[in-house]
Amino acid sequence: MDELLGKAGEDPLIEDLDLGEAPASGTRITTETEVQEPDTPDAVLPEDDEPIPVTVNEDNGDALQWESSDSAAAALSHAARVKADDGVPEEKEAVWSGMKPETEADNFYVNTDVNADTSATEEPSEEDETVTESAAVPEKAAPLPHDEEPALPPKRGSSAGKKILLTVAVLLAVTAASYTIYGQKYHRVFLPNTVINGVDVSGKSAVDAEKLMNAGIADYSLKIKARESADAEIHASDVDLHYDFGDTLSKLISEQSIFSWGPRYFSRHEETLDTMAKLDETRFQAAVDALPCFQASAFKKPVDAHISSYQSGQPFTVVKEEEGTELKTEEATEKIKEAVCTLQPEIDLDQEKLYTEPEIRADNEALVKSAAAMNQYLKTDISYAGDSGIVLTGEQLHNWISPDGKGGVKLDESKLNEFIKNLAAKYDTYNKPKSLKSSWGATVTVRSGSYGWKVNQDAEKSWLREAIASGTKTQRTPEFSQKAASLNGSDFGSTYVEVNLSAQHLYFYKDGKQLISSDFVSGNEAKGTVTHQGAYAISYKQRNATLRGQGYAAPVDYWMPFNNGEGFHDAPWRNAFGGSIYLTGGSHGCVNLPPAVAKTLFENVTAGTPVLVYTLPGTEPKKPVQPQPNPAESSSAADATANPSDSSAAAAPTTAPATKATEAKKGPGETESGSPNPSISTGAPQKKPGTGSVQPAPGDGGKR
Repeated sequence: MDELLGKAGEDPLIEDLDLGEAPASGTRITTETEVQEPDTPDAVLPEDDEPIPVTVNEDNGDALQWESSDSAAAALSHAARVKADDGVPEEKEAVWSGMKPETEADNFYVNTDVNADTSATEEPSEEDETVTESAAVPEKAAPLPHDEEPALPPKRGSSAGKKILLTVAVLLAVTAASYTIYGQKYHRVFLPNTVINGVDVSGKSAVDAEKLMNAGIADYSLKIKARESADAEIHASDVDLHYDFGDTLSKLISEQSIFSWGPRYFSRHEETLDTMAKLDETRFQAAVDALPCFQASAFKKPVDAHISSYQSGQPFTVVKEEEGTELKTEEATEKIKEAVCTLQPEIDLDQEKLYTEPEIRADNEALVKSAAAMNQYLKTDISYAGDSGIVLTGEQLHNWISPDGKGGVKLDESKLNEFIKNLAAKYDTYNKPKSLKSSWGATVTVRSGSYGWKVNQDAEKSWLREAIASGTKTQRTPEFSQKAASLNGSDFGSTYVEVNLSAQHLYFYKDGKQLISSDFVSGNEAKGTVTHQGAYAISYKQRNATLRGQGYAAPVDYWMPFNNGEGFHDAPWRNAFGGSIYLTGGSHGCVNLPPAVAKTLFENVTAGTPVLVYTLPGTEPKKPVQPQPNPAESSSAADATANPSDSSAAAAPTTAPATKATEAKKGPGETESGSPNPSISTGAPQKKPGTGSVQPAPGDGGKR
């Protein structure tokens, strides 16, 4: 009530109203004098905010209405006004206490000064009338008999209570009217204690509030923290930062309750508008582009975590990723704009994840597994047999391998293929010329042929791929699709048949020892059925084969083919071998041997025994051998198809049978003059010639 009275006093509508001073609780009010009754033990004095009677029942003296002391003070003020208006003092006044009023026999008025003579009290003038603030102490009420009813209060007390109530009602009405009139201005301005977006806009219109809020952001700046770059700022003035709320503020004012202005003096009300501040787009983009962290020269691309480079003797390790400083410029620009428009104090581009990040980090499970697998590859140590000198270790393998992104290892197929080709180049002797230290002393080059090593590249590649993955340590002989006698030195080794077409003489060496030296008759050069040069191998051997051709069938005891239809066999129909017979009277491509020589050769060769056929100018016989008439040469030849499955084609024994061949004293196949001896043979008995010879069609059987 004091607060309301205070407000009312400020309002121009009620500022001239003299309410006087409110009497203190317990004070007896008279028109003649102010008397305070002393305290008595039985007196009950009202305390602050304790109820006291305002209206008394005229019949029984009971209090009809109780109010606080503050309310009583207001009522007293009103009573004083009423008294001034009437000009007639009441004979008796009500006592403001919590006790029942005294009877008429009692002295109703008590002077606060106990020594004063109440009968001699002078009535004070109206101008000097005051209300004392000291508490009145009522006299102790006399006890009543049980059968007596209390006396009724005087009627004059009821009249005074009504006047007090009237005063209170008037005050309340004036206060309410003033409150309402004062609140009308909040149709146009914000209520007290109104804060919008951190700015106090109390009592401000929408226009003034917007100006005030714009003035509040004039000094705004955004601090920008960047990776590996100095901090930078964007100021409000750089981008023309301002608020533009439209009609939002006006709507907020219209939605206010004007009757809430009183409570709003004691409670803070905050509003946060989602409407962001606005800026000049062109100026903003220019400000962003000028930031140090947005310069292309400051960009450093991120580096993925990866497996370390190979260092000899060291395992592979996972190298940690590098973050880099390459901004996602479009995203960063939008984030900075949002921060400015929402008046954020700072933005950390790193925390906002506005940099291009590495795709693979050091804790990548697949990367860790790949590093371990690659280290397993480095354990590989493969040494290839022979004198190839090929070794495959981690030193060669490290640049073949890389992580496959799935926890494994990717093997460079191009490097693997290159290795296999080099391997084949080292080992393959198939279809390649061969160097031979001939029995004549000279080193000759044997033309390429079907004999030799041939690597099975597909099979070797498959094996090698698995061996590398498991870190195999081994000595390795490659997978071959065709084999020869030796991986060291000459591929034909120390067991082979040496055929010199120029000298019409052959040698057979077994384990490095010469076993046979004999003349022969090769293909007819005049007819173009020459025996072909090259390196070959005995395909198989067969006893009692029948050499068949077009219109003939010639049986032989020993058949040993080496180059398709060309082969070794006995020729019992001939009575001479060697010399120049082959020039005009030679075979259809086969090497005709004396029967005894053919038998010894048959018994000592096997399938796969090398046959080296060559020419060596200067080794031709000096005295040509004139062949005896041979009916077989005028008839069909015995070029035949031998049956490899014939049971008589048994494997050759490991040791050669004794022969009766006569050897030259000067060395293998040489006469006293040093020239080859065309007459050397095993001395085996001659068989009768066959029935004749007819050249077979290409591919038909052997060539006699």
